[in-house]
Amino acid sequence: MAHVSHAGTGLERAGSPSVSPAMRSPLSKMAKLFKKRTSAVVLDGAHYQRCEDLQQEEKGILRRFWILLVITAVLSSSLSFLIDAFTYTTGHLRHNLTIGAPLKAICFNVCLACLARLVVRPTVEAEGSGFPEMKAMLFGKVLFNFLTFRVLVSKALALSLGVAAGLPLGKEGPNVHMAACIARVIHPAFFEKRVRSSHGAHGAGGSGVGSAVSKLLLAACAVGVGASFSAPIGGVIFALELMLPQTYDAFAYWGCFTAGVVGAITYAVERTLVAGGAQILPLISSNVLPGEGADTEFPLLRLVVDIILGSMCGLLGGVWVRCHAHVSATLKKWRSQDTPQTPRPGSSQEPLLGQARGRRGFAGRLLQLLGGKWRDLALVAGITTLNTILASLLPLLGGKQQPLLISTIFNKRLHLDAPEKWVISWAGVTGTMTFCFLTKWFMTLLALSAAIPAGVVAPTMIIGGLLGRVYAHVLLPEWFIEMLLQKDGVPPTELEKGAFMARCAIVGASAFCSAVCRAFAMAITVFEVLALPNSVLPLCCASLAAIFVANKVSLPFFDANLATRNLGGIPAITFTDKALEPVMKVMQVVEMGECLPQVTSLRHVLQVLMSTKHDFFPIVRPLDWNISDQGLLEGTMTRQSAERLLRMCDPTGDAPDKEVDLLDPRFQAPPDGSEPLVEGSPVRVSPDCTVKDAYLLMKVAESDGVVYVTERGILQGFVTLNTLMSREI
Repeated sequence: MAHVSHAGTGLERAGSPSVSPAMRSPLSKMAKLFKKRTSAVVLDGAHYQRCEDLQQEEKGILRRFWILLVITAVLSSSLSFLIDAFTYTTGHLRHNLTIGAPLKAICFNVCLACLARLVVRPTVEAEGSGFPEMKAMLFGKVLFNFLTFRVLVSKALALSLGVAAGLPLGKEGPNVHMAACIARVIHPAFFEKRVRSSHGAHGAGGSGVGSAVSKLLLAACAVGVGASFSAPIGGVIFALELMLPQTYDAFAYWGCFTAGVVGAITYAVERTLVAGGAQILPLISSNVLPGEGADTEFPLLRLVVDIILGSMCGLLGGVWVRCHAHVSATLKKWRSQDTPQTPRPGSSQEPLLGQARGRRGFAGRLLQLLGGKWRDLALVAGITTLNTILASLLPLLGGKQQPLLISTIFNKRLHLDAPEKWVISWAGVTGTMTFCFLTKWFMTLLALSAAIPAGVVAPTMIIGGLLGRVYAHVLLPEWFIEMLLQKDGVPPTELEKGAFMARCAIVGASAFCSAVCRAFAMAITVFEVLALPNSVLPLCCASLAAIFVANKVSLPFFDANLATRNLGGIPAITFTDKALEPVMKVMQVVEMGECLPQVTSLRHVLQVLMSTKHDFFPIVRPLDWNISDQGLLEGTMTRQSAERLLRMCDPTGDAPDKEVDLLDPRFQAPPDGSEPLVEGSPVRVSPDCTVKDAYLLMKVAESDGVVYVTERGILQGFVTLNTLMSREI
């Protein structure tokens, strides 16, 4: 009491009011601080100037995006036209040089195909379609080695040579890949910033350079498909559909449409300037008129016929994807055995008995000239030879280029105009169609496994068109077709029957391609190009039925490719029920020994760094200091930040037992403006959150590729982007 009285007397003598000990505590100081009407943000001129600067920076990014988008669309469409012009010219050259000489035709095609393989051999990134790589990049996998000038040149040359050799190769996927290569070659700095963008690292979410690059990659898909078919609407929907699930905004939507329209216009203008466009046919064309082969007194029955065709296409399309995966893996394994044996520097090998030293036979010198490999060239040569021979034996195929072949399959007068020119006498119309269908089925499987640039859309449309013809000729009896097409008791004419069969081919082409790619956009593309009003419902119903059936049989073509590259998580999120699994099923459970306590010693931080291989470390506050098996998630820290913390707090290593509070404000908001060491608001989800929702959250949030799983704030585990991408199906 005396002490209190003395203190009070002293305070009174100092002219100050009486203050209790509680008023002098840190809690009291904090309460007084929060009573002040102050803020960390001052709404002054500097604040609004910074807002204006950020807005202008965003406008500058979008301005560069639109300029780069238009230039890319023009150049990629021009490149697509040059490839078509080259294949058309080469086809005429082959026809003139090899008339009546099938052996010359075989040698001509084999030389072109082998040259295509030699062009692409040093650049493995140029092989295949290009769609899987684009999809992987949009899902967060940085693959900029696929977007170089070398890849662009190799892919363009090899694609031109492969298509000119008569192989059943499409150019839609390679066009998409080359469009992305063109964009990066024009403005490489625009792409390099994406690696440092938190938003762009995970897809099209957010804003800034990373988001703009993702939109640019998406627009490249639209312009590649739109220019190939001269169908900008179908190209846009095809791009958006194949890259789901993503987060899109109006700029991505209009960017895709702008790229598709500009690319289609550029291709059409260039095609018109070359001899009026009469030489280079569009990829899809037909002479069926509106109403021909579609008018019926039984519309529901006619729709059932198309749905059955679509279901058949879906079943066979799924089987075709499975067959391709098996054939491609088998041929790749066989090619991989062709490893050149190069002697080590300084090593010497004695010649075999009876062999002259330093001399090589013709085969040895030829093998050395070819880089010591022969299996890939033998495979390409064998496939090309077989394709040329089979095409010469089937007059309907007859070595026709793909636009001409599709136009022939969609021709309503195919069975009327000199059928003796294309029908095999001993097989008849039905047998000829069946043989052509089987030939294209197997040759497309082999050609797409030959390790050269190749698209899948056009070849599978040909297979589907032939399947539709077989369906109309074999499975539908003559009396049924007449009943379906008769009007007021008047039987249909032969031309109306031909139009009906051509429509079956059109529906089959759309449905089979939709089943292989799992893209409903193919129905829209076919309708957009052919402009047949009565075909909307048949195309849509058949394609939907095909997609539904194919989903039960196999993965889509492009996603099956990703599944073989340790990226099975992409098709798992896109096309399987694994996307609906709770995140707690795929999360990595976190033990408390792998976490960093809120208050810890530098020695413990070093121990956690050395004992685990994680790139992220959650910061937790244990619920019970004695039983530390649960903790509240308070923050997160990367491995690089933890190493910086050790160097900053103990540069000489003399104070390993020094304690630090990881939630200290100076670690989250350093006074010097440097990069924070601790993220105090980590992205978190509940255990019942689906895998797909967790992935989308990574895309739109600055999560650095990690999402923590908590229940009532208690840490359960974490999921990383790499974990989701590399899941097995």
